[in-house]
Amino acid sequence: MNRHMMSKWVLGSLALLGVGVFWANAQSPTAPTPATEAPAADAPTTATPPAPMNPARAADDAAIRETATALAKAFEKGDAKAVAAFWTAEGEYVEEGSDPIRGQAAIEKAYAAFFAKRPKLSVVNETTSVRFLGADTAVEEGIFTANRPNEPAIRTKYSTLFVREQGKWKAALLKEWSQETLPVVRLADLEWLIGTWEADSPVAKVKTTYEWMPSKTFIRCTYTITPTDAKATANVGMQMIGIDPATQTIHAWTFEEDGSVGDADWTWDGSKWTIFASATLSDGTATGAYNLVTKKGDDQFTWHSVQRTINGQPVPDVGPITVKKVTGK
Repeated sequence: MNRHMMSKWVLGSLALLGVGVFWANAQSPTAPTPATEAPAADAPTTATPPAPMNPARAADDAAIRETATALAKAFEKGDAKAVAAFWTAEGEYVEEGSDPIRGQAAIEKAYAAFFAKRPKLSVVNETTSVRFLGADTAVEEGIFTANRPNEPAIRTKYSTLFVREQGKWKAALLKEWSQETLPVVRLADLEWLIGTWEADSPVAKVKTTYEWMPSKTFIRCTYTITPTDAKATANVGMQMIGIDPATQTIHAWTFEEDGSVGDADWTWDGSKWTIFASATLSDGTATGAYNLVTKKGDDQFTWHSVQRTINGQPVPDVGPITVKKVTGK
């Protein structure tokens, strides 16, 4: 992404969370910044962000996280062959309370049987740590959340032993445990967000207004980003937040005036929102991030963006950033 596009994105980030990229730009003016999405929370919480990437093994760390995300996407598509391909030939899958499934062929067969009778799922994996045990061995731990239409989401913890074979990281052993059913989320849970919010950074002021559409099936967000540089032009954008009818989960669609577009899936675990946001900039650059939100009373919340990437490459975390309500309920 060239510097012009980077600056344009910094001054035209997605919705209220444009504040976050201003913070990143102020700290590191040359660092590119990925798209972000603004969620809401029901009560004050303390969000624990995923562990940062290992700086000594940044490329391997990023590759393992990307592999874990790709596995989750293959699972979401219901492609048993693609899912099994993430294991080694002799790899194992172990689910708490069940017998181990050994070998890539047996894993494919088991997933094919599951996919044949499962409902449509929207899935998100959150890597919480990556630890290297050797040059070609690592353990990735995380949380896997599956959203089901018209049913509560299911969350499990997992641990994967990765080994590198012919230059690719593959699962030698994946374990899942502690399955739990999550609270059902409704768009009405974001009622507190209605109103106007503001946040300042060294490079700009962001003003964002959220309002219900007449039918209350969507929340519409409009925003203005005014740079502190008098020579720079203010930027505007729009976001729609609603229930995705395909997954029955909260989803956001965001549109930048320069043609950039983004969307995000939100998962509420009973204590915090974890949001996986992705976007494509007008020049084709792909961005992504996990965003965590903590509500602080009725008039402010903090936002923390982690595991941020541009074209698959890691960039620094942003925040926590404080955003304050100025008008509204």
